[in-house]
Amino acid sequence: MAKPQIREFAFHTQLFENYQRSEKALLATICQMVKDGVSTNRVKKIVGRLSPDLTYSKSTVSRITQELDPQIKKWQEEKLKDHYVYIITDAAHFFLRENHQVVSRPVLVTVGIDQNGRRKILGVDVALEESYASYRDHFNSLKERGLRKVDLTISTQHKGLLKAQQEVFSSVPHQRCICHFMRNVLSKVPYKERPILANYLKQIFNSPTQEMATNIAQLIAREYQNSYPKVSHLLEEELESTLTYLSYFQPHWRKIRTTNLIEGVLNKDLKQRSKVIGIFPNKESCLRYVCLRLMEIDEEWQTGRRYMKMPEDDQNSEKNDTLLREIKQIKQEVRTREELVAT
Repeated sequence: MAKPQIREFAFHTQLFENYQRSEKALLATICQMVKDGVSTNRVKKIVGRLSPDLTYSKSTVSRITQELDPQIKKWQEEKLKDHYVYIITDAAHFFLRENHQVVSRPVLVTVGIDQNGRRKILGVDVALEESYASYRDHFNSLKERGLRKVDLTISTQHKGLLKAQQEVFSSVPHQRCICHFMRNVLSKVPYKERPILANYLKQIFNSPTQEMATNIAQLIAREYQNSYPKVSHLLEEELESTLTYLSYFQPHWRKIRTTNLIEGVLNKDLKQRSKVIGIFPNKESCLRYVCLRLMEIDEEWQTGRRYMKMPEDDQNSEKNDTLLREIKQIKQEVRTREELVAT
């Protein structure tokens, strides 16, 4: 049907809705392509290949995806459970345009693990910078949506993040990501020395008790005291916050001592998909892209297998079987000593 061309104003018919001639399946496919990181320009070309009669411009594709904004807002504002055993917080940076300039903006993400051992994406926010104020607002929004109790917070050692956590979740123990800590320590020695030191550091975090981990760290610190004093300083002054996980359920240790749960989502998924887009046209499009993808991941987490097995799920678990726990602890101590002797 031909569309009248009027100079004074845009023509809109009252007989048909916009895009009524288009198949709903095609519109859903366009939205899915955007979720998967396909740029609006490429979506336009793909639709043109599918049917020469369809001419969707980049702005039209953007308007179609904007129809998902109410769904995104509803997901961002949904009520949360009042208790999450662990919460993990991290950020990833994306490039977007603001005031005719390309800037890097952090996307703050918090993931929670509930009492049933299931993962849940609790909050997503695009901030101006990683600061105390931005993290404080991020955490406060979680509490406004119903979060009341947390057993352990897990994050990097970012000063603003730590200050906000201590204020909003006061008296909650904190676990510093051991991967980031190890990177900090390894950066204090030359490249050729790093494999040896990395092997030593692994012995600390393979220890079955905090006492053994501390003793091993002191041994390493003395070894490097004269040659690399900064390594010794980090091991003596900042190690304690990396060993908090040893006070929790032993089968959870590997999953709660790092921020890898978020690092994997941000770096391996969002980052790879965003490379196609490159630079987002504005903050809204960046948040839309991140939320659409994280909503899919969140749904997979909620309907898939549990991430953790909780102690109360099995009366015969290691936590309740004192003899089995003691046997495994002895074996682990022997294995750790053997590794130290070998190195």
